[in-house]
Amino acid sequence: MNQRYFPIKQDPACLLKWSQVSLYLWENNSSSCHRNIGMKIPDDFDFNNTPITLEHRRKMLSGQWPSDGQGCEHCRDQEAYGGVSDRLQHLNNEENQRYVPQELYSDATQTRVKPTQLSVHFNNRCNLKCLYCGPNLSSSWVKENLKHDENKDYGIDPWELDATYKQRLEKFYSWMEENYSSLKAFDILGGEPFIQTECFDCIDWMIAHPNLECDVEIYSNLQVKPELFKRGMQKIRKLASTVREVIIVGSVDCYGPASEYIRHGHDWATFEENWLYLLNECPEVKPNMNWTVSTLSIPYTADLVKKVIEWKKVRYVSVNYNKCVDPDIFDPHIMPPGTYKKYFDELLELNEKMYKEGNEGYKQYVRGIFNEIDASPAQPDKIQKLKDRLSLLDSRRSTDWRKTFPWLNDISSSNF
Repeated sequence: MNQRYFPIKQDPACLLKWSQVSLYLWENNSSSCHRNIGMKIPDDFDFNNTPITLEHRRKMLSGQWPSDGQGCEHCRDQEAYGGVSDRLQHLNNEENQRYVPQELYSDATQTRVKPTQLSVHFNNRCNLKCLYCGPNLSSSWVKENLKHDENKDYGIDPWELDATYKQRLEKFYSWMEENYSSLKAFDILGGEPFIQTECFDCIDWMIAHPNLECDVEIYSNLQVKPELFKRGMQKIRKLASTVREVIIVGSVDCYGPASEYIRHGHDWATFEENWLYLLNECPEVKPNMNWTVSTLSIPYTADLVKKVIEWKKVRYVSVNYNKCVDPDIFDPHIMPPGTYKKYFDELLELNEKMYKEGNEGYKQYVRGIFNEIDASPAQPDKIQKLKDRLSLLDSRRSTDWRKTFPWLNDISSSNF
């Protein structure tokens, strides 16, 4: 492993555990590393140094993986199968040296640091109901569950924005006044940022407080009316002159009817119109894509890769695979070994076409995910729970998973 730039040499120390924090303002929690479960924000609003985060850092410094079910298992298990985890990806790329908290250069055993990478979820306002999502990140899920009296399934009550949310917004901007200038990466996620006033309020704030060392990423499902998308992009294009770079990350999982089923409310025509506007009319903004790899998406991802190959004739498009692990019925590990092999083989071949030269780290990362999935034992109880869940949602939404995913209908206990 190449850790020359990272002051902490002890495995399994992780740059993300020290540098990156995800902040969920409405839920009043944060997590150090986007893979980890959120914990309550301390009263002093020091959300990058929660007690559980400090304990994780101490364990890593002593040569141990945090194994408390908070999320570090994601990288631990991927590395156990010989894959290149998020942790290794960051440590093996010396360009990530810019994210090292300065405190570690004077004391590599320091556990309390200022973050250099911040991801913010302002609230749950969203116009989609992705299968693996829920009310905490989608107001559309809230409405559906209220209609069908399923609130307690997700343990979030009340559904309206918390009474102290406004206070946390004020604390957030006070924190930004003190810390934004030292951030190297700032992400805005949802819900859906393009329908959240907080997103564009924050963009206005950043335009007024330039930070030419900071990369800004805005994650969107691109499922807003094209005119609304264009108006939002005009402000985002202005932001580009006040930061190091701006990236729009289009969130989508696969192609066609399967995509529209998985991300309920998704419409391919709307997505592609907005995406092509970004590619053709917004040269100041970089286009990236984030694909969630789930039990349902893998057989339909190849057609999406083919679309990217087509789009790359217009502009370079980066892609990130993000494996779903929660809820566990959407984790592809539950399927019998070999379920996805022919799809993996095709995807690996298409990856060579999508990135003809370079991107070897990305290709290795994807290959590691696929190997890990294919080597995992089947979990028939979870497969049945997946089918039951889809049947329940079909009864609500007038959809038919057996028609959309016929291969899943063929998987039964006789396969194990």
